[in-house]
Amino acid sequence: MSTSPAAGRLAPQALDGPAVRQARHVSLGAGIALIGLGLGFLALRMRRSN
Repeated sequence: MSTSPAAGRLAPQALDGPAVRQARHVSLGAGIALIGLGLGFLALRMRRSN
């Protein structure tokens, strides 16, 4: 249990449906972009080593 004085004031809040969908789309898009950047980086590294 937390002894912080601010712990009692902060209560968890549920997100509504559209906010959850938007967060999932942003996370999915960011993940796909990072995978693409990683694959591009690996391709350049393999190309330069040969």
